[in-house]
Amino acid sequence: MKEKKIDKKYFDVKVEVMLPATVTYRILAEDAQQASELIKSAVPNNVKYRLIGKKDLKVTVYESGSSIIRFIKNLIGA
Repeated sequence: MKEKKIDKKYFDVKVEVMLPATVTYRILAEDAQQASELIKSAVPNNVKYRLIGKKDLKVTVYESGSSIIRFIKNLIGA
């Protein structure tokens, strides 16, 4: 019996994750307390993250180079 050969194709896979990160801001403020409040509207100038300890939340698979969604899987509670 011959096996039917399945053609392979590329997919773009986006994984939403929650991971430990350190975000650094440079803030011009009058004191440390004001600086801590101003980060809400500031843009970070450095992000350092660690892949160890990450938690996958959701996987979305697209056809390569396309915006057509082929598969979605929520990983929370799975």
